[in-house]
Amino acid sequence: MLFARHDLHRCFPKGSESARSYYEAHPESREYDERIAALPGIGRNGAGDAPLFEELFAAARSLARESDVDGRPAAARTDLAPEEAARRVKAYARLIGADDVRTGPLRREWVYSHVGRSFGDAEGHEPWGTPVDLSHHPNAIALAFRMDLDFVKSAPEFPTLVATGAAYALGAHVTVRLAEYVRSLGYSARAHHVYNYRVLAVPVAVDCGLGELSRAGFLITKEFGLGVRIGVVTTDLPLSHDGPVDIGVQSFCERCEICAERCPSGAIPFGPKVEHNGIMKWKLDEERCYRYWHTVGTDCSICMATCPWTKPHIWLHRGASRLAAVAGPHQSLMVAGEKLFYGTGTREARGRSQGLASLRPTRLGLHMRFAGAAAVALLALGVWFGADRGLWSAGFQKGAAYSIWLGWLVFGLAVVWSFAAERERRPAGIAVALFGVPAVVAAALAARAGWLGF
Repeated sequence: MLFARHDLHRCFPKGSESARSYYEAHPESREYDERIAALPGIGRNGAGDAPLFEELFAAARSLARESDVDGRPAAARTDLAPEEAARRVKAYARLIGADDVRTGPLRREWVYSHVGRSFGDAEGHEPWGTPVDLSHHPNAIALAFRMDLDFVKSAPEFPTLVATGAAYALGAHVTVRLAEYVRSLGYSARAHHVYNYRVLAVPVAVDCGLGELSRAGFLITKEFGLGVRIGVVTTDLPLSHDGPVDIGVQSFCERCEICAERCPSGAIPFGPKVEHNGIMKWKLDEERCYRYWHTVGTDCSICMATCPWTKPHIWLHRGASRLAAVAGPHQSLMVAGEKLFYGTGTREARGRSQGLASLRPTRLGLHMRFAGAAAVALLALGVWFGADRGLWSAGFQKGAAYSIWLGWLVFGLAVVWSFAAERERRPAGIAVALFGVPAVVAAALAARAGWLGF
């Protein structure tokens, strides 16, 4: 894989035996890898914030030794039913920082055959090329770690790299601690995180039911879209399995090509799936993708930022995700609505790219409380006004029309405030027009007809 190939130039001395043997077996990769090695590194454009990015990834690296991710299980084994064991590991993982956790089988085809990342055969790491054997681990625990959406929206600028580092640092901590917990129960367990994977995390996460594989080649979850990083713990602890989920991603991605349209490197494919290694999928061109990382100086994340599923987990977007999960022609309308509301850029990224100081928390929870209070106040005022003017006692037609108008106004206020809380000016402005103009026109017509008693 690309990171392991880059390590041949980044971590090993020039002309090392590991590099020589690899390129004898894969001569087609040499030219590309040498070009990438000659490019400037990732994180160079962080200026005074670069040490933060470096520290976050160093935190994950500090937990990457074999003694960190693996170890001997306790001598005494705790007997647990598979359902109870799954409940316990999920509860513990969430307690120490996982945003979602699911369990499933560990299929052999998702296990790497040999060690590819050893950081130059550094002390504490298995040497490059060591055979990988996880045959004693039939089960997997997949964990999702949500990325900071404010930072992701800056894609492809430096703050998105901080969001990646923070999620990976937390993922390393949680997977290592969770594996230690499972071993304390008397079972074998190994943590797999950004700096010491022995499995392909995305297909393992799909088998466990965290989400689905997207057009962009990454995992989409219903709650967090593409804005997640993944960790895995493999184990022989008997676990009940959650199983794969269908959240509508396959039919939605068939209709939506936003990530492909916005991808500056052209790495994300348009059109239907193709067969790759016996699997029908949208095949990401990882070499184009990784080359752009080194061009822009970050891990890009434009596909994450522009994916319609990557939204704050609030009422408005929860409702939309439920609708998007149902296959049908309406998914095409939702894609058109995404383009209308959010435009063609990475959500005001140009105005948010001047380092971390320009990114302030949205405080969504506080904003939503204000939105709820304002909507309730408007509803109460509207009910009082309608009762004072006798609009409900004046006949069914007038009462029904006023009720619809008031509901439209209250719902519109909540939608506008939700977008404003996310600091999304374009959709907030469109929502003002969509809800405000009809409400004002209807009120004017009602006043002219004398319905309001004026």
